[in-house]
Amino acid sequence: MATGNLASRLHLLIDLCVRQFPEREEVTLPTKETEKDLLLSLSQVLREIQSWRSEISCDKAVESREETVVDHDESADALYGPDSIEYLCLERLVADLVCLLGMENVHVKHLAGNILVEVSGCLVESGSQWDEFIRLLCECLRLAVIYSFPIPAVGSETGFGSLDQCFFGSDVLKCKLEKANWSTVSDIFRVLRNILKRLSQEDNEEIFDVYLESVNSTLAKVPWCRLDTIFSHQHGSGERNFQGQSGNSEEATVFLGSFVQFLCSMVQQVHVVEDSDDFEPSYLILQKTIKLIPDLLRWCQPKLKSQSGSCMSRYLGHKLLVLMIRLTDKSKIKCTILLSWLQYLQRDSQGFLQHTLTKFKPVQDNCLEGSPFFVSLSDREVNEMHSNHLQRLSVFLFLRCSFTLIYSSRHNDKLCEFDCRKKGMAEMFKWIERQIPGNMFSDHRIYSKKNVEFSASFVRLFMHEDDLLFKVLLQLLSVPLHRQELPNVEGGSLEDEEQITLFRLSTLFNPVRLFCIFLSELHYDHQVLLDYLISKDIGASCAEYLLRCLRAVCDSWTLFVEFPFEGSTDAPSPKRRKVLPETSEVEQNWRLHAQAFEDAKDCLLSLQNSVVKLHQKKLFPYNPEALLRRLSRFHELCLSHE
Repeated sequence: MATGNLASRLHLLIDLCVRQFPEREEVTLPTKETEKDLLLSLSQVLREIQSWRSEISCDKAVESREETVVDHDESADALYGPDSIEYLCLERLVADLVCLLGMENVHVKHLAGNILVEVSGCLVESGSQWDEFIRLLCECLRLAVIYSFPIPAVGSETGFGSLDQCFFGSDVLKCKLEKANWSTVSDIFRVLRNILKRLSQEDNEEIFDVYLESVNSTLAKVPWCRLDTIFSHQHGSGERNFQGQSGNSEEATVFLGSFVQFLCSMVQQVHVVEDSDDFEPSYLILQKTIKLIPDLLRWCQPKLKSQSGSCMSRYLGHKLLVLMIRLTDKSKIKCTILLSWLQYLQRDSQGFLQHTLTKFKPVQDNCLEGSPFFVSLSDREVNEMHSNHLQRLSVFLFLRCSFTLIYSSRHNDKLCEFDCRKKGMAEMFKWIERQIPGNMFSDHRIYSKKNVEFSASFVRLFMHEDDLLFKVLLQLLSVPLHRQELPNVEGGSLEDEEQITLFRLSTLFNPVRLFCIFLSELHYDHQVLLDYLISKDIGASCAEYLLRCLRAVCDSWTLFVEFPFEGSTDAPSPKRRKVLPETSEVEQNWRLHAQAFEDAKDCLLSLQNSVVKLHQKKLFPYNPEALLRRLSRFHELCLSHE
């Protein structure tokens, strides 16, 4: 299939479909018959473009097998230039399809969005004009935002000081988008997100960089100060402005959800190496997203409060937390920004960080979370599970930000205005104090019981989500082991208070203790560990966690052997033998400890045997030599202990 005039062919196909509809729309609202005809036409267009894409793909495969070499044609620059017919056709087809995204009929919007995604795929396959296409689509996003928020901007960071300055760009696009609304912007974000999903499967870094450059440039040009005016709820003026000029509150919430969802997907696909250049597209888009976080939190917060407990409120809260977590995965964030996120979590985040963790019970085998029978649960139970999920995200983000400040050296940078380590320590102290008040630490027996209960509840909180479970457990491995006596700091200095915080951290989040509790919560079942290890999603994280924990266990063998297993779980393992009722409490505790220790040994040694067998059958997804060496060392220590 010839691809030299692909844009004009696509434009002709789409124009024949939508030519009559905009003209009728000017006079009257579209009838059901008109919409039905449009839907049929759009479906035919979608199928036709899909067939073209298949033909182009087949032609490329044939050329690849024949090793055909095509010399660069200098006339191609004129064919696809900004003033060329092909470019104008591409511009018009993008404008026509984006215009359909503003319609009320959700089926028309959905088909128009799918056609845009297929057009993108066609241009990627053909290798012509995709750069121009994605830039035009991003320009539509910029114009749609401006037309949806018709409020004059007065001096902003984006550099737009007046309304006229915002409307530079193509007359074709401006004509089609002057009636754009919140829904149009949301659907453009949806289209861009779906295109991103397709690009992630192409494995073409050059195309992906063009996508990131286009999106980053657009986000930099949008006058975000307009949204501050729209979403401002000071003295109630924001809601009236919004209702009068931009539709309804539900559309605004959907817009925020679409925007945050788009940023989440984009950040997830970005890959940054440690020595990457500061001007690389991936680095720039991450930095731009980080700068948008305070704005997003400010715009979403009224929605989170006014719609507390609603599905959309939970969704917004979930996506905001996921976005910040992914940013901490992908980029080195300044400590001042991490502090601002900590303050947000302590102050807002729907109060999930203020909840105590001691309510979490052992995970039951018949848990329905994530099951097809989940719908049979009551609304109260469903809401509680959603709240637990948001609490998990809040706690994990809080720990990641705090530990980065406490255990990292970034806060010592000369450009840092504050002693961020101390501030991070203070935030951590407040959270621990809320979970286990300081007076609990005065009595060593109560303290020991409470901190084990807290550690067990903490692990149980995350047991329902495997990916988060191993992320948080790996994060907590950064906690160093401190001396096991409580420092006496009555009347002490700030440094002494820091020592208290560090001591409590090393006690509550002791890596060896958490590992023991983790095994206990699995009921010492090596098959569960094996399922984790061979999982496509979390296998690598589980392997890393086991390797590092086994090293900590071997380096702190006495701590592992003497861990008070009897306090780590309320649900006895099915492997444990019954304790005779006539035995004393001390003897019962000793026997429970001995049984639990034996269960832990059996679990890890059985895992060793299973890994060997799977590796021999070539069913293990990676080389297990390091894990087997560590398990072998664990076996040697067990034998010496006996």
